[in-house]
Amino acid sequence: MGIQLPYDTCIKETHEPTAVLEALLFLSGQPMKISEICTHTGWTAEEADAIAEKLTTMLAAPQSGLTLLRVAGGYQLVTKAELHDTVHWVRTGTMELTSMALEVLAIVAFKQPVTRAEIEKLRGVSSERILSSLVQQGLVIDLGRKDSPGRPILYGTSVYFLECIGMDSLDELAGHIPESQTAAETDPKEVNTVAVEAATEDIPTEETNGQITESHE
Repeated sequence: MGIQLPYDTCIKETHEPTAVLEALLFLSGQPMKISEICTHTGWTAEEADAIAEKLTTMLAAPQSGLTLLRVAGGYQLVTKAELHDTVHWVRTGTMELTSMALEVLAIVAFKQPVTRAEIEKLRGVSSERILSSLVQQGLVIDLGRKDSPGRPILYGTSVYFLECIGMDSLDELAGHIPESQTAAETDPKEVNTVAVEAATEDIPTEETNGQITESHE
């Protein structure tokens, strides 16, 4: 005879799925992949997407200060962009990027997989220190070795990079280059200029006491 429990384990409380997803994402505090959401909830991927779509509609109401963002292959709860100036929230302890670092990051994002030599050819200056810093911050990752003399490291952007710029995939990032500017029509440096401008719209530059600080690399 088994031990009688003070409750029935077969009875499960049911809650509104959108409330469950909202609570889960709030507790996470960061993007959650569909697979992670399904693991926590028991939903299928199709159910998770449908619930996320419903939650997005609910959060669109003016009474809500949050919105649901599809980012890095998952979902994340974020504050509405239009509330930025009203809230005046400034993160502390966050290291922001210099304009030079943003330039290198933009090149990697739009040219990946790319080697350090190729980056330096586009910039015209050494980029070793900046590239190393971007790797340490988790924005750029090692994609392997190029099949060429010396087998240089190939660099690309990380999932964390997509989270930082609020995009779901690299395909979405590519959409920031005007259709009239393509590699076939334009000099590579000119295409890169477009890339830098597009990327720097989404990532802040570093400021110290109101003054922008830049690397001299």
